[in-house]
Amino acid sequence: MIAPPGCDECNYGTERYRVHDDGTVSVPEQAVASLTAGAGFTLIEEEVAPAPSLGSIRLMGSPRAGCSWRGQAFAADDDGVIVAPIEAVADLIIHGFRVAEEG
Repeated sequence: MIAPPGCDECNYGTERYRVHDDGTVSVPEQAVASLTAGAGFTLIEEEVAPAPSLGSIRLMGSPRAGCSWRGQAFAADDDGVIVAPIEAVADLIIHGFRVAEEG
């Protein structure tokens, strides 16, 4: 959990929990509702690992036109072909890319 500013510890029942230097504190699960409801603590958002890619595909756009998808850049070769994740196809096709011929 993230402690409110200026807080250096919290209590749940008779137990004290020290706030770490980064402003976080670890408490038992049963303490969460009480501390978030009235004491100003918030839950730490857990980062969700991205799903593994289904593979890659060659797409063609205008010559030398690269693109980006979800923060990742894809450079085009001299023929305008990029290699992108299969998951990006639907988003890139609406921007004029098409599946490239193998060759």
